[in-house]
Amino acid sequence: MRIFIAGDSTAADYPSGQAPQAGWGQALAAFLDAPVVNAAYPGASVRSSIERLGMHDRIMSEIGADDVLLIGFGHNDGRHDQGRFGAPYDAYTAGLRRYVEDARSRGARPVLVTSVERRVHDGSSTHGEYPAAMRALAAAARVPLIDLQAASARRWRELGAAATKDLFLWLGPHPNYPRGSADDTHFTAAGAIEVARLLLEEAGPPLPPAARTPADLTWRTPMPVWSIDARSGERRKEHGTATPQEVGAVCRRAADLLPVLDEAGPRGRAALLEAMAEALDARAAGLVAAADAETALGEARLTGEVARTSGQLRLFAEVLREGSFLDVRLDSADPAATPPTPDLRRMNVPLGVVGVFSASNFPFAFSVGGGDTASALAAGCTVVVKAHELHPETSALTLDALRAGAVAAGFPEDVVQLVHGREAGTALVQDGRVKAIGFTGSVRGGRFLHDLAMARPEPIPFYGELGSLNPLVVTPSAAKARLKEIADGVAAAATLGAGQFCVKPGLVLAPAGSGLAEAMAGHFTALDPQTLLGDSIRSAFTEGAAERSSIPGLRTVATGRTGADRQVAARLMAGPVSLLGSSELLLEECFGPMTVVLEYAGEEDLAEALAAAPGSLTVTLHSEPHETDLAGRLAALARDRAGRLVFDAYPTGVTVGWAQQHGGPYPATTTPATTSVGTAAIDRFLRPVAYQNCPPPLLPPALRDDNPWHLPRRHDGTLVLPGATR
Repeated sequence: MRIFIAGDSTAADYPSGQAPQAGWGQALAAFLDAPVVNAAYPGASVRSSIERLGMHDRIMSEIGADDVLLIGFGHNDGRHDQGRFGAPYDAYTAGLRRYVEDARSRGARPVLVTSVERRVHDGSSTHGEYPAAMRALAAAARVPLIDLQAASARRWRELGAAATKDLFLWLGPHPNYPRGSADDTHFTAAGAIEVARLLLEEAGPPLPPAARTPADLTWRTPMPVWSIDARSGERRKEHGTATPQEVGAVCRRAADLLPVLDEAGPRGRAALLEAMAEALDARAAGLVAAADAETALGEARLTGEVARTSGQLRLFAEVLREGSFLDVRLDSADPAATPPTPDLRRMNVPLGVVGVFSASNFPFAFSVGGGDTASALAAGCTVVVKAHELHPETSALTLDALRAGAVAAGFPEDVVQLVHGREAGTALVQDGRVKAIGFTGSVRGGRFLHDLAMARPEPIPFYGELGSLNPLVVTPSAAKARLKEIADGVAAAATLGAGQFCVKPGLVLAPAGSGLAEAMAGHFTALDPQTLLGDSIRSAFTEGAAERSSIPGLRTVATGRTGADRQVAARLMAGPVSLLGSSELLLEECFGPMTVVLEYAGEEDLAEALAAAPGSLTVTLHSEPHETDLAGRLAALARDRAGRLVFDAYPTGVTVGWAQQHGGPYPATTTPATTSVGTAAIDRFLRPVAYQNCPPPLLPPALRDDNPWHLPRRHDGTLVLPGATR
């Protein structure tokens, strides 16, 4: 016999990072010799456990004959958020009934458990009609009932306020709770043990008798994430991963701090971003050393990336002071109009908590302190970052810098928080307090998380940058006029940073017989062995190169120098453009130091090949001034395939500014109407709200007649700049 538990935070298991908090299910396992399978999850209601959390399905996939299922919900079922609400005698009862019937159909024995009482001074029930609804279902469906609500209420009254305080999570400053805790819902180990004892006392025959009474409990230790030296493969430092419960606590804290950022206003948040930038710059040497060890990207490149990252923060401070990001629009009332028009005032407001997934290839600019974080904070959103497993130490050090900047600016340090581990990433996307996700990574990983975000009861925006081929086109006249210049430029762009840039040109379209691939060959053969970011990326590159080498008609033009086992050789491949008709692989990104040159015979071949290219971040066009008609046709095709068109230059080097666009049609990004670089990135984390006929005292400052924030505003269709009069 096994004992399964479906329930909420009061029953859940907790990891060592949340000790001494414990749930009664965690304690129950210490009383019994029978195995306990505890599926309880913090924040769960019976509805969310079925529709959102997958708890019901996991239990039903494992439970079998003679197993016992304890079904204990009621704490969260009255909450109108995160898809949790179920009326006591409607959806709540229906959810409980589904657990009962599905357990019985598998030969298991369901037992209903009313919710344990909170610590209240007068002994009154805090669960409304939910315990009564469960009791009624137990009687009607002839299900054994453990009335834990009534038993615990009696016990708390017997013990009194002072004694029960020791059972609940009332703590002074503690290593896991630096600010202490005053919690009348959740338990310490002593409280969890007492509730489990009550449950066994009330249960009778459905549960085996206690084999022992534990004096204390043990807590799970999550598997760590290791910082790995990219060059040697040696382990450097261990970082603890976050459990779903811990992610939930982090997200709760982030949601609690949203009013702090909102009340600070644009100028207060500008000061926050500038303080964070100063903290990053002050710690640049240590940050670069850690990132170089973890990524092998080199001190020069990483030093520049830290400067770019702090520069992004300062740029968004400028955006906040300038004010147009709020997009304030005022329409005056006109009672004489037919029909009469009301007073309407519209502005942008923050979305809420934002989850950010760090990129592997930019440990600063697209990671903990990168553009997603900067633009979200600027918008007024708190941020929870999921660290990339290839640079956990860099992530932790960057977080320390950002938090130091926050404190220096007078803000709580938790306006930015960090979690490690893949399970934590999944929990972050699923947490109902998170209102948007920023992601930079692979097509496979990004698409999984995107679909997870869309499958939530409340789907949320998922701003993912996934994979980009970034075609580069060379016209016949450009090849004749600038062959060596173009060959050198393309080869350098394709191998910059070991080919691990998101805008690397992975497909080059050149005229047949131009000799472009041969002109590029010398650059590739001279390249030293390349160290990639991590083992998984190296394996994917090696596999991708081998797959392309096996395509009939595609030849290897040049190979870089070979090195140690942890290094790869750069590859240059070429063939006729007709290969696109026989291999879709040539239209997929191969992340690493490789590019493919395909040769076209004429303008129609070229146009057809460009039209076949998938959505990309960039398309680059090299042409000559007299080729206006051809260049115009290609530019029109490129506009529909990419977010940034580059002319007679190279796509690497993404300037951070007011006019930048870093996005494109799928699979480059999941939301091509947005950008992750430049000032417009803030738009992703804002939503508009209109105030109709709002009394003046209730208007936010941005919408008041006196314009105290000195914002540019559009009044009855006319743009009015600060200080100007209409």
